[in-house]
Amino acid sequence: MGAIHAIEDYNEDKLPAYSPMPWSLKEIRAAIPAHLFVRHTLKGLTYLARDLLLAATAWSLATYIDPFFKDPSNKQLLTPLGAEVARWASWGV
Repeated sequence: MGAIHAIEDYNEDKLPAYSPMPWSLKEIRAAIPAHLFVRHTLKGLTYLARDLLLAATAWSLATYIDPFFKDPSNKQLLTPLGAEVARWASWGV
């Protein structure tokens, strides 16, 4: 058996003191290239459309995971345990 460690009580005095960053917002913005602050509506909408398409595709493919791995022919091919492991792995991806 291992040693049992007592849970330490929460104590705010042990927390490090808060200190703000040494840089001002002006210095941070000066370090970022100016072209990154320019807004492009069409580019943003293109990214939004891409993200929605990928989400819909992932959802559509996910609806096939359970029926595929619960099919008797696939269970016979992969064995019941293998089919279950593959199903869980597919959901994990």
